[in-house]
Amino acid sequence: MCITSPVHLSLNMTPQASTTPTLVFYDGWCSMCIRSAKLFTKLDRNRGLVECIDLRGDDPRIKDSGADVQTLATSLHTQTPEGTLHAGPEAIRQAMKALGKGASVSWTRWFLLRPVVDFCYRIFARNRLRWFATHKCTDDTCTIK
Repeated sequence: MCITSPVHLSLNMTPQASTTPTLVFYDGWCSMCIRSAKLFTKLDRNRGLVECIDLRGDDPRIKDSGADVQTLATSLHTQTPEGTLHAGPEAIRQAMKALGKGASVSWTRWFLLRPVVDFCYRIFARNRLRWFATHKCTDDTCTIK
C-alpha cells in the first residue's frame, strides 16, 4: 500500500507583489502614452505590481535603467524586477503579465500576428508625437497644446 501526502495546488491567479515593481517608462508628452500609463496604474489597483515613470520627469530610476532617455523615448519600455529591459509590444506584454492580465495580450505573440503587431507599433511609436503630442515644440522651446 502506498501512502502519499496530499498535493496542494494554489488556484489563486492574482499576481503577488514583489519588493520591486515592473517599471513602465512612458513619454509624458504623448497623450496616448499617458492614457496607457493611467490604464496600467488603474489595473494595478495599488498592489505595487507596476509603477509608471514619465521620461520627461527627473526620476532617478530613469538613469538606473541602464538606457539613456533618447533610447527610452523611442517607444514604451518596461524594466522587470529582474532588471531586464523590454521595448515596444513586448514591454506592453510584460506590463500586462505583471498585472496578471498577460492572457489578454498573448495573441500579439501569435506566429502570423506578431510581425503585424510589431510593424504597427513601430509606425505608432515613430509618429506618436505628431499624432498625440501634448506639447508643441519649435527649436528649443515647447508649449503645452
